[in-house]
Amino acid sequence: MANSRKRMWGVAAGAIALGIVGASVAVAGLVSGGGPAKSDCYAEWDVKDVGAKDVKGGKHVSCTDGTACDADRECNGRCVFQVRQCWNQTDPKLASCDPPSELASLKAKGVAGVPQQPEGSSCAGAFVGLTVETNAGGEKAGKRNFRVLAKAPKGTKPRTDEDSYQLICVPNGAPETCGSSPSGAFLD
Repeated sequence: MANSRKRMWGVAAGAIALGIVGASVAVAGLVSGGGPAKSDCYAEWDVKDVGAKDVKGGKHVSCTDGTACDADRECNGRCVFQVRQCWNQTDPKLASCDPPSELASLKAKGVAGVPQQPEGSSCAGAFVGLTVETNAGGEKAGKRNFRVLAKAPKGTKPRTDEDSYQLICVPNGAPETCGSSPSGAFLD
């Protein structure tokens, strides 16, 4: 009887550990965009097929050309990032941020298809493909910058969340990995 209880607790602990790991993977693609911690959950990007190691400083997202985070999966000197806008998230990485129940406005520069008047707490529909090309004939990482401004209703403190994002396409030094599962890698 004691052994079966130990086994049961071991199975339960393993399931909880898997749930915790699964939860961290589920939010790994949320990128806050930087800014004050108290308002950084007002607007976030959900970037498809990136992990925590692909995000640096809360706003720089790296992807290696031709890997899983590159939607076209080809080594062609460009990365297609799949991005969608999320708002009023209860992201565990931003514990000091208390999202408002709605936003007064949400404006994005350089990103088509982002809703301007989101309500509630959600991620906006379909992913949008944002292309970033490598530089110097595929020898250097290419970068593309975006800005998003979320405003909470009057009386909310803080009222704004101004985010900046940088998508980085890293050249693939091993073309045999094109179409494979590894994601981005940061180059400093």
